[in-house]
Amino acid sequence: MKKLFLIALSCISLAGFAQRKSPCASEPHTHDFDYWIGEWDVYQTGTQTLVGHSVVQSISGGCGLLENWTDLQGGSGKSINYYDLAAGKWEQDWVGSGGTAQHYLNGEYRDSVMHFTFERMMNGKKITGNFKFYNLGPNTVRQYQDINKGDGTVTVSYDLTYVRKNRQ
Repeated sequence: MKKLFLIALSCISLAGFAQRKSPCASEPHTHDFDYWIGEWDVYQTGTQTLVGHSVVQSISGGCGLLENWTDLQGGSGKSINYYDLAAGKWEQDWVGSGGTAQHYLNGEYRDSVMHFTFERMMNGKKITGNFKFYNLGPNTVRQYQDINKGDGTVTVSYDLTYVRKNRQ
């Protein structure tokens, strides 16, 4: 009987360890952004103009995504995307070879779109914006960013379409 109890206790402990080791495996929202995982050719939306390439990988036991971006002008950048279990929201940190960095917040997947918001200083003024990833099917993702300059003016920063390489 004591042996059976110890075996049961060991199984419970192992299950708890596995949960602590890979908490994202059982949290469904950590997979909201999985549609972006893959190797991509990236085009200016609405055109056949290739602007770059991206490889997006699942990392850290499914708790995050790592993007590896290269553009055709020799620039590069990386983003790390993760689901904050405590906040219940996605976040993204981006850094580019040109010295640009940005933190995106409040990521939420709804209506087949991952929605982020951001704030930053531009010419001494605080600006806000939206950053969206449209899930257009298994082989296409549209990435869109706009900026609200606070004076009622909203401008599109970029609008890109990711087309999966080696389509399934």
